[in-house]
Amino acid sequence: MSDKQWYTELSQPMSKAQKKALLKRLQNPEVLSSLRRPEILMDFFTDCVSLSPPDLSIAVPALSGLFQLIITRNLDYPQFYIRLYILLDNNILYSKYKSRFLRHLDTFLAPTNHIPAATIASFIKRLSRLSLFAPPAAIISIVPFIYNLLKDHPTCTFMIHRAPHPPYTKSTEKLGIDPYDPNETDPQHTGAIDSSLWELHTLQDHYNPTVAQICKIISEQFTKQQYNLEDFLDHGYGTMLEGELKRDGRREPVVEWRIPGRVFGREGEKGKEGVGNAVLDNWSFY
Repeated sequence: MSDKQWYTELSQPMSKAQKKALLKRLQNPEVLSSLRRPEILMDFFTDCVSLSPPDLSIAVPALSGLFQLIITRNLDYPQFYIRLYILLDNNILYSKYKSRFLRHLDTFLAPTNHIPAATIASFIKRLSRLSLFAPPAAIISIVPFIYNLLKDHPTCTFMIHRAPHPPYTKSTEKLGIDPYDPNETDPQHTGAIDSSLWELHTLQDHYNPTVAQICKIISEQFTKQQYNLEDFLDHGYGTMLEGELKRDGRREPVVEWRIPGRVFGREGEKGKEGVGNAVLDNWSFY
């Protein structure tokens, strides 16, 4: 299609299904490279990203298209990381677009994009805060993602060494006020760069043993260069259950500390330790 044909198609009113179909076509890099003036797509992409309330099925591919225009055609869109930050909420962690969004986020926050440390810290802190209320499968994806961000952006690693903050941490000593503002929409001004990752420390006591174990990587030495995110992004309750069923039990579970010789003793008989039978002492049987 020529630029004029694209412009004509984009100018027409479209339903949600039509927008999704068009965005799917525009995910092909060959389509963007074939346009003489790809900036004609910018208004369409920004409109899809700016929908209120956000529609993840439209906003996620639109962000990808915008990013391609920014890095390949040097188009300027200062609101890109603000829009991306706003989309990162609880809904994304419970939606079927979680894995796709995190894959895109990994590309958007790559060190080659030269993003300010304050912005990176805001995304790390936002993910850390959301993990407190996320399902276990989402936490398993988030923690290695945060680990990789800290490895890629060493200026943010001091966030894991600061004193914890209330209200969820176990610690009761040296608590401070968390300077992070979760209501701020601009990642440059959230105060995350002065905060800590106490949320991940709290999750080390998660009820799910897999989550508790993976959260401990933040407290250990960062000897691993990177985690392969593809090993974690598609985790769900089904894969977690399958992993537990395939786990080898190295030790037999402890059922009882001491196995008694009999359940009921004879009349007048004392146990080995000189105490009477608790059942016969307190009940009468006829």
